[in-house]
Amino acid sequence: MIRRSLLADLFALAFARPSRFPGQLVIQITNHCNGSCPQCGMRREAEIGRVKLPAETVKKALKDCAENGVDAVSFTGGEPFINIPEILKLLDYARDLKIPYLRSGTNGYMFATGGEAAGLDRLIPLVESLVKSPLRNFWISMDSADTETHERLRGLPGVIDGISKALPVFHARGLYPAVNLGINRCIAGEPIPPLGEGGGEPAFFEKFRQGFSAFFTKAVDMGFTMVNVCYPMSFETLGLGSEEPAYGAISDDMMVNFSRRELRLVFKALLQTIPAFRKSIRIFTPLSVLYALSRENSRDLLFPCLGGICYFYMDSRDGHIYPCGYRGDEDMGASIAELRTLSGDQQPFCERCFWECFMDPSQLFGILRYVVRHPCQVWFGKIPDRQMLRLWLGDIKYYLACDLFDGRKPPKRRWKN
Repeated sequence: MIRRSLLADLFALAFARPSRFPGQLVIQITNHCNGSCPQCGMRREAEIGRVKLPAETVKKALKDCAENGVDAVSFTGGEPFINIPEILKLLDYARDLKIPYLRSGTNGYMFATGGEAAGLDRLIPLVESLVKSPLRNFWISMDSADTETHERLRGLPGVIDGISKALPVFHARGLYPAVNLGINRCIAGEPIPPLGEGGGEPAFFEKFRQGFSAFFTKAVDMGFTMVNVCYPMSFETLGLGSEEPAYGAISDDMMVNFSRRELRLVFKALLQTIPAFRKSIRIFTPLSVLYALSRENSRDLLFPCLGGICYFYMDSRDGHIYPCGYRGDEDMGASIAELRTLSGDQQPFCERCFWECFMDPSQLFGILRYVVRHPCQVWFGKIPDRQMLRLWLGDIKYYLACDLFDGRKPPKRRWKN
């Protein structure tokens, strides 16, 4: 695996040559899933056509990535680990191609069996197979600070206890899984009602603030050392009508549907909660992004997404490339190699969705890239808000202190808020 210094990683995009190829590809290897999550359009009860990419199609995409300088590849689903031997072979193939940053995650179904936590006789071989893989980052999804609520929503009884038993086994062998929270109304247990039905803005804000605090506390108590937060993915949130997104993890369920007014309060609650937990668990979510999203004119403050310029998504239904999981009306074809012409100085413009996989790094590193190339435009208009700039600088410092969230390294505990 290729190793780079932290500063080289951080500034690679900023100082990239105009001909530099994009740096990230998310590959949806399947839309099959064994979870019943109401917030996802790919849940096992969903009436959709089930598909998976042929291994040879994925291998060709990986080979194209390696030949064209793609640094990061993420495998997603559905449940990407529904066929564990196959994904492990694909990860090994990517390692042989020397793709440096490989990521994937699971709903954790393999950590429970028969409604109870799996025993160590099953957990140890499973963990060792994942540790031996080239995964840099491995995430496990969790929807609520309340165990019963999470397991009921996912339809996976016993999974929380199983995850708790597996984490020390992971850590002892040198892999530090992240817990992945998808923002939803059941974050603390009972659903938080829509704004107006359960009180005014202060009450709504406080319920989510307490929910985020409870979730982070739960993650720390379980033994997680890293956490990422996924922003709500719903038709109402994205303002979608007849428009068909590429990625199927979108639902019309009330659990993940928020008005723009509600979203601003949710992001504000998360913004105010994270600093208290940054010393006890590595939190990937940037404060500068949350600050922008919590403001009335948030879309004017956010740096546009690099989707379609530096980041791309491959869908399991057709094996084609899209700018991201939501711009399903922009089919870019099946060949990664043919996208080279899009990787130069094209300016980002899209602000249509909240897909944190692309939006968070775009906000952090896109600004850096723009500062280097267009310094006058930045200082005289691109980033007029001093508070967001202060938070952005703090995020960069925090990311460096966290080794850019390397899942193969233990936490340092040295950073400051």
